[in-house]
Amino acid sequence: MKILVVGINTRPVVNSAKKLGYNVYSVSYYNPIDLNADVKEYIIDDNYHGFFNKNYDEKKLIDYANKYAHDVDHIFIGSGVFESEDSKIMDWEAVVGNPPKKIKSLSNKYHTLRKLENIGCPVPITHIAHNYHQLEKYLHEFNTLIVKPLYGHGGSGVHTISLNTTNDILFNLLKNLKYPILVQEFINSNSFSAAYINGEFIAFNRQIIMNNAYIGNITPYKINKDVNNIENTINLFNDVIDYFKLEGMNGIDFMVKDGHPMVIEINPRILGTFETLEMSSNKNLVRYMIENKNNNYHNNYNNHQNNYNNYNNKILLKTQYIKKILFAKERLISNIKKKSNIFDIPKYGAIIEKGEPLTTIIGKNTQEIRKITHDISKMVILWR
Repeated sequence: MKILVVGINTRPVVNSAKKLGYNVYSVSYYNPIDLNADVKEYIIDDNYHGFFNKNYDEKKLIDYANKYAHDVDHIFIGSGVFESEDSKIMDWEAVVGNPPKKIKSLSNKYHTLRKLENIGCPVPITHIAHNYHQLEKYLHEFNTLIVKPLYGHGGSGVHTISLNTTNDILFNLLKNLKYPILVQEFINSNSFSAAYINGEFIAFNRQIIMNNAYIGNITPYKINKDVNNIENTINLFNDVIDYFKLEGMNGIDFMVKDGHPMVIEINPRILGTFETLEMSSNKNLVRYMIENKNNNYHNNYNNHQNNYNNYNNKILLKTQYIKKILFAKERLISNIKKKSNIFDIPKYGAIIEKGEPLTTIIGKNTQEIRKITHDISKMVILWR
C-alpha cells in the first residue's frame, strides 16, 4: 500500500504510516533526520534552514504532491496546504479526511465564523477592517484587539494590539498590516482545542501559545475548571462537526469566556496533536483513520453504536503528554542527536536562525520537559 503525506511537517504521520509497513511518500517543508519516508520531496536546505516566512512555498508543495497523488492508495493532508486564499485546489480522490476544496473553504476564518454564528455557536465578536482607519476605530471601541489574516495557520500573522501599546510601535504595526484583516475581541483565556477523528470526539487539549503562535500542546487536558458544562460543550462541537460534514481528523480551536466555549476556528486536516493523541491512546492513528474512513459517528448514530461498541476499537487516552516546539534564541549550529523524547531533529551541523524552529520535545510532565530542554541546550553551538 502506498501513502502520501503532504504538509509543512509530515514527520508524525509519515512515521506512523511507516510502522505499518506501507510505502510512504513525504512532501513537506521540513526534512528532519527522523523522517522515515521512502520518498522525500522538501523545500528546506538541510545545511542552512533560513527563514520559514521567506522560503515557504505552498504552490511548490502542492505541485510536488500532485506527482504522486494519483498513484497512491491514501493521502493525508497536514497544515500549510490549501489554507490560503491563493491555494490551488486539487482533485485528489484518495484523501483520508476532508478534500482540498473543503479545507480551503473552512480556512476563510471570517466566512467560517459567520456560518458558526448562524447555527448558534458562540464565537468572539468579529469584524473585518479594510484599512488602517477602520482598524483604529475598532481599537478605540474595544481598547484591546486580536488581529489576524483572513486565511492562515499556526498563528502566523496574529497580533494582540492595545491602546496601551507604545505609539510608535502601534502606528508601525497598523500601517504595515496586510488589509483586509480580521479583527476580534480580546478574550482573557487559555487556548484549547477539541480533537475529532471520523466524527468522534477524542479529547480536549490545552494549546501552548507564544506570541499568539502555536508551539505545542498538552494532551489530553481536563477543562473542568474552565468550562461550566463539559457535556454541553461536546454536544455543541458535535453539532459543528455535523453541520460542516467533516471527515477524518479535525480540530476545533476555542477559548473560554464566562465559563462558555467561544470557537475561534476550525482545522479540517491533520492536527498538531496527532502524535500526542497517538502516544496517549497507544493506537496507530493512520491505521485507525484508514480502517474507519467510511464511518461517520454523528450522521450514522446507529452505525456508530453497532461498530464502535467494541472496546478495543475505541480511542481511549490513558496518559497525558506535553509536546513543545523549541525555537532558536540566537543563530546557532545544531548538533542534536537522536534521543528518546526528541523529534524533528535537524541535520547534524545545520545552521538555525534566531526565532526559527529547532526541534520538538515530548514528555509526560513539566519536569521531564525541562530536563530534555536542558539536554538540548548542550547539543547546540552559538554562531560566532
